[in-house]
Amino acid sequence: MKQAVIFAGAPVQPELQPPVPQADLYLCADAGVRLAQALGIVPDRIMGDFDSLGNVPAGENVEAFSPEKDDTDILLAAKYALSAGCSRLIFYGALGGRLDHMVANLQMLRFLADRNAQGILVDHAHWITLQRGGTASYPRREGMYFSLFAMTERCEDVTLEGVAYPLCHGVFSNAFPLGVSNEILAKTAKVTVGKGDLLVMYAKD
Repeated sequence: MKQAVIFAGAPVQPELQPPVPQADLYLCADAGVRLAQALGIVPDRIMGDFDSLGNVPAGENVEAFSPEKDDTDILLAAKYALSAGCSRLIFYGALGGRLDHMVANLQMLRFLADRNAQGILVDHAHWITLQRGGTASYPRREGMYFSLFAMTERCEDVTLEGVAYPLCHGVFSNAFPLGVSNEILAKTAKVTVGKGDLLVMYAKD
């Protein structure tokens, strides 16, 4: 499985970010180049309309786009990673900042799942991904809540094991936050989804 790390431009403190993993591809979306530089990462490609950065960086690895486009800069980078054969995409600097962009980034997780890829959004206080059906295990993370939200109208036949509030063959609705602020008690939690897209979120205060 090829892995990409994508840096976006949300205002975050570089020193608080979790360690950047090894990856096959490092990409920057617009002002994400600042975060990459602060973390000591040399990007393979820098993309975007650069309205947030304020200037177009120099270099052969830079691709500039018009600001009048349908894709966000981070989605442009995600599409590039997919075209390069990456199926696991980890995003830094994609949480916080403008709420509309943060919601767009959460929606992007479904875009990636539609293309058989996993997206993960991380910062110092969150780890977020999307589970499309099936069974997956999630490790206990000290001091972090474990929250689950329906991204489709319904998530059916949901079973939660190893958590403070277990569930057996339940239903999650996108109109009621049943899964907020659970906690993993076992070494790992097991989440089974019969049908639907479930947003999986670790969060801490």
